[in-house]
Formats: sequence, C-alpha cells, structure tokens
Amino acid sequence: MRRVAVLAPIAAAAGVALVRRRRRARTAPQPPTGPPATRPTTAAAPPEPEARFVSVPWALVAAPADRPQLTVRFARDEHMRLDRVDAQETPTQVFVTVLVRWQSPAGGWFAWAEEQEATVSLSAPLGTRELVHAAVDLGAPPPPGDDPDGPPL
Repeated sequence: MRRVAVLAPIAAAAGVALVRRRRRARTAPQPPTGPPATRPTTAAAPPEPEARFVSVPWALVAAPADRPQLTVRFARDEHMRLDRVDAQETPTQVFVTVLVRWQSPAGGWFAWAEEQEATVSLSAPLGTRELVHAAVDLGAPPPPGDDPDGPPL
C-alpha cells in the first residue's frame, strides 16, 4: 500500500508533464513543409560578398602624340562600375588594364550594357611603345566595336 501511495503522485506528475509537453509541441511553430522553393525563409540572408574586381576588354580610342595620355573604350553592364584604368609603363611597352567592380544583382541577372570611355595618364606620350592589353577575366563583356578586320591592339 505504501508503494502505491508513493508511486501514484509520481505517475500523476509525469502524466501532467507529458500533457504539457504535447500541448507546447502543438502550439510551437512547425518547420516548413513542401518543396524547398515554396518554403518561407526563416533564417536571415547571408551577407552580400564584397564587390569583386573584373578586368574587362577595351579598345583604344585615342593616343595623342602631343599629350601623355590614352583614351580607351570599354563595355560594362549595370552591375559594373569603373574602378580604375591602370597603365604600367616600360621603355618599350605600355600595359593597360581596365578594372571594374562587379556586384551580384539583387533583383535578377539581366542587365543592360553600355560603352564608356576613360582616360589614363602616362608619364610620356605613347609614341613608338607597344600597347599591350592586360588579361581579361572570363565572362567579361566583349570589347566595344570589336572588329575582326580592324587593327590589333
């Protein structure tokens, strides 16, 4: 009899705890079901990575014989913005790189493209030095006015 008197309140307390746990489980938010595309996102979106540099193709527009500068034309889309035009000079060559910052689009991947010109200063006019195009990143837009019959860069 003593055993029953001791075990009965313990069993009752365990039953009450089980009922409360089940009620909480029913009222707690359930994990989303269904295909992944229709599930609502509950976690915060990962932070946007920093914009990355992209070397884009360019075409020479002007190399004045009397001024130490070059004007180049390049194509960019709305997800790119010009960061800088670099010119590395040697006595026989000038290496030109057009760098844009590419940022992944927030609303979609379609983008308009436009041509833009930029001027880079040199230490001396180009003269007889060879103009060398820097390496271009894969996926960069084609050079503006790309004419296969035109003079090479």
